[in-house]
Amino acid sequence: MTETSWFWVGVVGMAFGAVVLTVLGGKRTQDEEAHTVIHGLVPLVAAVAYFSMAIGQGGVTLSDGRVFWFARYIDWSITTPLLLLGLCITALHGAHRRRALVAAVLGADVLMIVTGLFSGLSTEAFPRWTWFLISCGAFVALYVALFGPLLEESRARDDIRRHSYLTSAVALAGLWLLYPVVVLLGPDGVGVWSPTPTTGCLTVVDLLSKLAYGVLVVRASQHDADGDLERGEVSATLVTSHGVPSDAGSTPAQP
Repeated sequence: MTETSWFWVGVVGMAFGAVVLTVLGGKRTQDEEAHTVIHGLVPLVAAVAYFSMAIGQGGVTLSDGRVFWFARYIDWSITTPLLLLGLCITALHGAHRRRALVAAVLGADVLMIVTGLFSGLSTEAFPRWTWFLISCGAFVALYVALFGPLLEESRARDDIRRHSYLTSAVALAGLWLLYPVVVLLGPDGVGVWSPTPTTGCLTVVDLLSKLAYGVLVVRASQHDADGDLERGEVSATLVTSHGVPSDAGSTPAQP
């Protein structure tokens, strides 16, 4: 397969995945609805980015001869914060709790993507590897937050939610570890791999981390919603005659 063929695989796969995740998702509770919206939107954004690369508008040729696909970083700067927001919702029962913690998680993620962008745009060794190391530092800080305070927050709730968060966090963290490895081996890193296998690997990892992971989280959110509704911790979300969501009954305050 050519590099362009891989881009079209990304377009079709992400567009199809956006429809599937939207259809699979539920809207009975606010958390469940949030996961449906987030994980339906993520592949839609990715499909747009892949389309821009497939038609040759998502990249630029640098002075060292490399074609740098900046559209990937635009995609990641939008989709990775959304995925992390979903994790925060699972751990905190709504991202409105621990706002400073959520802001720190999303901030570290954006810093990781932006410095990765600067690394890829660099044509000299010193700025490229300096930016790469800064990006890796933000990556480590992000993992500390995921398996530190956010994990503790999920443990303070119930076993079902703790399990959902831990499963989701481990799956996402494992998949995301593949990105810096592929980038490091590709043309934007040490250049061991040529553009086509690099693009192929990134496309496969993207599909796994946005679609397969999305199905995992959407299914988990449905299971969590079942438990929340059974225990009466939340009320089913209704839609008023004006189309404005409202809670049927009161929702007990969360600890």
